[in-house]
Amino acid sequence: MGEVAVKLKIYPEGMEEFEELKVKVKTELNANKIEEEEIAFGMKAIIATVIVGDSAGGSDALEEKASKIAGVSQVQVESVDRL
Repeated sequence: MGEVAVKLKIYPEGMEEFEELKVKVKTELNANKIEEEEIAFGMKAIIATVIVGDSAGGSDALEEKASKIAGVSQVQVESVDRL
């Protein structure tokens, strides 16, 4: 079984606690890399890259886990790349 890098785009509910949300995302998802992406009007999204096993549904479970983090509005899987 191999591994894949899943890149998630995570939209916050608001920008008031954005830095705290980045820490929560990194900790709860065990993210290997955290980046920010400008959206519009001062809004930013968190881009989290997480390494997971390539079993069926791996990215779906990760997306669901991310959406349950307090302060997260929406989650999109941006890419899944085999390592």
